Parts: sequence; structure tokens; C-alpha cells
Amino acid sequence: MSVSHLFVIDPLESLNVALDSSLRIMHELAKLGHQVFCCTINQLSWSSTQASADAHCAQIKFKSGATNFSLQHHVNRSLKSFSAIHMRKDPPFDMDYVTATWLLDSAIGATRIYNSPQALRQYNEKLTILKFPRDCHQSLVSSDPDALFRFAHDQGGGDAVLKPLTLFGGRGVERIQLSDGEALIRKKLEEATANRTSPRLIQPFDPAVFIGEVRAFSAFGEPIAWCLKRPAHGNFLANTRAGATLEHYTPNHVEVERVTRIARALLKDGVAFIGFDLIGGHVSEINLTSPRLLQAPDDHGNHYEQIAALVSADISKRH
Repeated sequence: MSVSHLFVIDPLESLNVALDSSLRIMHELAKLGHQVFCCTINQLSWSSTQASADAHCAQIKFKSGATNFSLQHHVNRSLKSFSAIHMRKDPPFDMDYVTATWLLDSAIGATRIYNSPQALRQYNEKLTILKFPRDCHQSLVSSDPDALFRFAHDQGGGDAVLKPLTLFGGRGVERIQLSDGEALIRKKLEEATANRTSPRLIQPFDPAVFIGEVRAFSAFGEPIAWCLKRPAHGNFLANTRAGATLEHYTPNHVEVERVTRIARALLKDGVAFIGFDLIGGHVSEINLTSPRLLQAPDDHGNHYEQIAALVSADISKRH
């Protein structure tokens, strides 16, 4: 049986090729003899004359390694004609993104979709932690600056972190320190919530982030890779785009138990791949949209080969 995959991603020229997970998963699937195609969300369309949406896509051919490739065979194909679809476009999670998941819905039942379009709509990467309260720091989502200020004072001890709900990679994340002055902080909270119209997530600031933020990557309910993201000196954002370095990390039993339990719970809702962020042993984010597997320079395991094997086995089992 010919196995074909469609990866719905950001434009190839915008990818961080050095760290991108999608290309590496594609490469390993191609090594198994699978056909791999890609498109962007604006290359999805659906005609009333068709039973499902189409993708204007191109086949990716790899020359030597995951970063050396070319695009061939630009075609229009029904989403139902693919063995699997991988929805891996980065946020922002806006209405264009939601519309793309509606189009992907048209292939449900005929095509395996990672991660489930319904799960992508249901599980926001910032808010999903609230479904697992014993595994995360105390949190509040509100568009009320007064409530956010009280949380920073009462639960954060005057030091908290404020996050937008639909961005990624540390974008828009702010540290709120009441020692900067009440008037300044209240003004900042008014601006962040767009004058009480846009909700934000607030949590106590955990200084353990200066030691590093842990990235765990799970596939089909099991953690398969761990990495420590150490922030640049003087920065609390442990994102590679903010200068964080990647180091080897061995998780403790609490971290393994938390990640495994949550991954297995979400797998029941069609979530095959998750990127977890943990600070001080607590889960801070659960990324379903485009989870990136981060690998320290001294980690020589081929985790992507393992992912491709799991995907291949899942497709074979389905058929």
C-alpha cells in the first residue's frame, strides 16, 4: 500500500530549519518509503462539488538529510486521498487557523489527522494546564486588571508572569513585579488586557526558570525526548528565539509521571503529539498546535526515526 502524508505548515522559507521538527519527521517518513507533501493553510480549499477539502500541495524530495530538499509535483489533491495529515502550523491561533481545522474536519473518517482538528480547537496550549490543576502552578485567566493585580499580590507574592493565550515562543509574555509601583503595574495590566476586553493568564513567577525550562516531547501517550532550555543571562524567557541554549536533561519520576498521565489522557481525544514545558517540576504549557522536539547537542538519539515508526504503525493498524 502506498502511504502518503500531507504536512500543513508555515511557508518553508519561514521555518527555523536548524530546529524545525516537521522537516525531520517528514525526512524519516520518506526514508520509510512514504510519500510526503506539504502545503500552507491558505492552500486549503473546499468546493461544494467535492466531498472533502483539497490541498494545493507539493511533494518534498529529500537529497541528503532533513534540511536538503526540493519541491516537486505541485498538485491539487483531496484531503481524503492522504493516509495521514499532520497539522503543524504555528500559532497565532486566530480565525484563519480555526477555519483550517474546519476544512480538515472534512477528511475525518477517511484520513488519520495528527493532531485531531477538534482537539486543536478544544485545547489551548496556555489554558489546557487548568484541566490538570495538581500538575501546574496556581493560575488565573481574566480580562479584569484588578483581579490580575490581586492575584499577583496574593498568590504571586508581588511577582507574577502574564501570558497572552493565542501566541507562542514567549511572544507577549511579561513579568509583573509589584515593586515597580502600583500605578505602573495597573497601567500595564490595562494595556495588556486591551482595557478589560482581552483575557490574560497569570501565574506566580517561579525563579526555577533561571535554572531552565524543561521541554518534554510525547508521542502517542508516551514521553520520548527531554531537553533543558536554559535562558540567556539576565533573561527569564527560556525560548530559543530569546537566546536560550539547549542542554541534556534527565527527568525525575514526578515529571515523567505528570507528562505520561497527561499525554495518555489527551491521546483519548486524538492528541498524538505534545510539547510540554515544565518549570520547577510543574507543567507550564501544553503545546498541541506545532509541538517542537528540542534536542541538546549531546543527545545523539534519533527520536524522529522513532516518531516515524510510531506513525507508520498507527496508520497500518488503522488499515
